[in-house]
Amino acid sequence: MQGPCCCLLLFLCLLLLPLHATGLEDPREPLPLPFSTSDPTAHLLRSRPSAPVRPYSLSLSPEDYRYAPKPRHLRPGRLRRLLGPAFDPFWMSSEEPLGRNLSAKEDLETMSRELAEGSGRHRRKLWKEVEGMELPPELPADMARPLRRWLVERALCRLTSAWVDLGPIFWPRWVRHTACGTSPPACSWPPGMACRPAQLAHLKLLAWHCWAALPPGPPHCAWRQIPYPVVVACKCSCR
Repeated sequence: MQGPCCCLLLFLCLLLLPLHATGLEDPREPLPLPFSTSDPTAHLLRSRPSAPVRPYSLSLSPEDYRYAPKPRHLRPGRLRRLLGPAFDPFWMSSEEPLGRNLSAKEDLETMSRELAEGSGRHRRKLWKEVEGMELPPELPADMARPLRRWLVERALCRLTSAWVDLGPIFWPRWVRHTACGTSPPACSWPPGMACRPAQLAHLKLLAWHCWAALPPGPPHCAWRQIPYPVVVACKCSCR
């Protein structure tokens, strides 16, 4: 194939290539900061907090952070003012929560409006799907409703949680990590599907952020709000 058709085909192929394959840079991608406390958190400290981030992907190893706030930087009153209305006692705590090892047994839906709304939304969706199923014609009418209810309860995915210490460079340093329950291991009938995250929410935390100063001066550091994704709903899924 020669002539204009060949040129058009080549042009279309170039359009389909990813930017890194063509040697070009995406002008929409923000430039990385010149310096941060840690490479694992650099993507959270960019100017686009809406960029997708996997839940609980921050490194919690002290070796990953060069600088830590001093006691004068950790005054709770000032940090609370910096975080403002984003402080949510259900999700975060500046001190180690009492009885934190029992959190997996809590009924989280009764403690958080956000989790209750997410659970209710998925329950309604399940009922709609189950009511559209064709049941065997020989099934007695008085058994149809209980069977549909059993299928819905079987497919519901509940959340568990545990308090995690993020360390001194985050405030509040204690954050509730939620996860999809694994009991029972299968949520479908016949078995084969499992509960997986279906909806995320982004908390706001403070991170101790440092950037390079003109040599030979020390780096400048300050608290900065960052998005912190958490799981708020799960669904029964194959993947």
